[in-house]
Amino acid sequence: MAHQQSGQLRRSTYRFVKALFWLLMVLLVAFIACEIQGWTFLREPAEKLLTKQLEREVKLDAPFQLHLWAGVQLDLGHLYIAAPAAFKVPHLVDADNISIKLRYKDLWHFKQTNSLRIREVKVDEIDAQLIRHADGTATWQFPKDDNAPDSPLPVIETLIVKNGSSRIDDVISQARLQAKFKTEEGSSQEELRSEVSINGQFQGKPLKAFLETPGFLPIATQDADAPPIKSKGWLEYAKLRVDFNGQISDLFGRQDIVGNAIVTGPSLSVLGDLTGSVFPTTDSFRISAALSKHTDIWDVNVDSAKIGKSSLSAVLQYDPRRQSGQVPLLSGKIDGSRFFLADLAPAFGTLQSDGTPAQPTEGRAIPDRPLDLPSLNFMDADIAIKMDYMNLGNAFALPVAPFKAKLSLNQGKLSISDILANTADGKLTGSLIIDAHEPQDGNAKRYPPQWQIKLGWKDIELGKWLQVSKDRQEAAKKQGKEASPYITGTLNGRTELSGKGNTTAELLGSLNGNTTLFIEQGEISRLVMELLGLDIAQSVSAWLGGDKSQRLQCAVMDLKASNGVIKPEVALIDTPVTLVLINGNIDLGQEKLDLLLAAKPKNFSPLTVRSPIKVQGSFVEPKVRPEAAPIAARLLGSVALAFVNPLAAILPYLDTGSKSNSYNCSQALHGYTPKPVKSEPDKTTPSTQPSPAPAIPGH
Repeated sequence: MAHQQSGQLRRSTYRFVKALFWLLMVLLVAFIACEIQGWTFLREPAEKLLTKQLEREVKLDAPFQLHLWAGVQLDLGHLYIAAPAAFKVPHLVDADNISIKLRYKDLWHFKQTNSLRIREVKVDEIDAQLIRHADGTATWQFPKDDNAPDSPLPVIETLIVKNGSSRIDDVISQARLQAKFKTEEGSSQEELRSEVSINGQFQGKPLKAFLETPGFLPIATQDADAPPIKSKGWLEYAKLRVDFNGQISDLFGRQDIVGNAIVTGPSLSVLGDLTGSVFPTTDSFRISAALSKHTDIWDVNVDSAKIGKSSLSAVLQYDPRRQSGQVPLLSGKIDGSRFFLADLAPAFGTLQSDGTPAQPTEGRAIPDRPLDLPSLNFMDADIAIKMDYMNLGNAFALPVAPFKAKLSLNQGKLSISDILANTADGKLTGSLIIDAHEPQDGNAKRYPPQWQIKLGWKDIELGKWLQVSKDRQEAAKKQGKEASPYITGTLNGRTELSGKGNTTAELLGSLNGNTTLFIEQGEISRLVMELLGLDIAQSVSAWLGGDKSQRLQCAVMDLKASNGVIKPEVALIDTPVTLVLINGNIDLGQEKLDLLLAAKPKNFSPLTVRSPIKVQGSFVEPKVRPEAAPIAARLLGSVALAFVNPLAAILPYLDTGSKSNSYNCSQALHGYTPKPVKSEPDKTTPSTQPSPAPAIPGH
């Protein structure tokens, strides 16, 4: 009985195994048949499922071929994915003859991380509409669980496109571009050629670009070991031109770049707009540089930079600092073989950011173009500056050589510190600070950028430093002589000024502080002094008969700035021939002049006009005329007398430098000091005499 039951169990098991075997065989045959047929019956269910899941219309048009052996491979005659209803565009993706390959491990990875990797995409023709609104919604966004992380764009390891196009309209990055791309990889051609062309606008300015490579496949991968591929291209942006020749690798990963670039344009500020960096407005430029980008770090070796008339070089590193969340950092050093100070003028408003001239308001001379100082908050910097030769302009015979400084930018505060410059046996030192820091709290009060300037100059030989005019050189040459400078001597002085504003006009119109100048052991052109004294006969004689220099007994100017109004606390030029005192003010905010030059010639001349000289009017239309007043010597004396006390007060505080002066400036006003009134002395009190004018410390 037991034996019979055991036999029945074996027969039942056999029949079950046999049935299971045939079922598996049927399934295998069915699977093979479906694989051969390409699972065509799944096209419509897949359409419906994708339409439901993506909440937008999806079309999968025949021929439809799906293969699941060793991964997923889908071949479609046509793919259509609609854009969200909020976007008025014909589609998100519209493509013909598509082949997509995915690995099962990549699908599992997508399930776990929400990041999709696609092994291969081949397309004959494709058009994509990539639109993003200001609120961050985009055509490529699909419905997801509110708790799920954001889905990045899919990573495509292999991409082959015969004819592709894309519209990019991104409000956030201000990009409105049309892109066309194609690659002939996979064909029988020996030389493969892939290219991308872009045309449109970026940040409101026209942009065109072109990139050519021997194929996209080597760079369209995240394989860190994939070899770089030679690439060549160009970009035009708002009159800026960039030509690149080098190598690119890991396009969808680190995006490493090595190569050479030549950049030309109307202003460095345009390059700053394109790269998201902070560069000043400059004259037209041409830069030749070697570029190297590894992960996020850019290394830039500028072997030649022509900016205006200046010739510079630089070794810089740009770190976006994306990992830390800080603003980018630019560090390195800038060297210059020849630098012209006039090339800095555009940074202070003489040119627009695109290089076109900036015209001041009608009737004004000082530039009032807004400077892009808020952009100082977008980047930090730490740069050493060294100029072998700095040209100060046509008025100066000698350059500054060398010039050294340190440029730092931190949280919107720009500092050019540790300035050390040598010229004409002397030196200049100081610093410039621009604080344009913007509060992080959006409700906090914002203040205009604050400026601070501190400069000192010591032992500068004016005879060597200042340029002699060409007319004076020609006149001296005709007489067989060497042209002498208008003024010689050792210049010492300092300035400490502060202001605020977003334009050069606002800055100058808000200046506060002092500037002191002192000239020792010098000579001054007799022609200049006679003209200042309006001694017509002597001036003509000097002009015709030769301009002999006069000993400069004293020259002091102490200027005080108060809310943009410059007033001479002391302004004195004294020689054995003429004493000149200057009073009045210069209003930088209103651009108005109101100066009085009171001169007393010390020699007799019948044609001397002894009236003071008025300099009035605007900076654009200044007016110079003799003061309409009696020309009696008594009047000149009273005018000069008004300067006695201010001069006496300022002399003790002058720092005149390291050299000595045998002549005391206080003696310049000798003869204008009021004589004491004679009276009977009071026998009960000691006799008093007027105190002599104070001497300069150290003399």
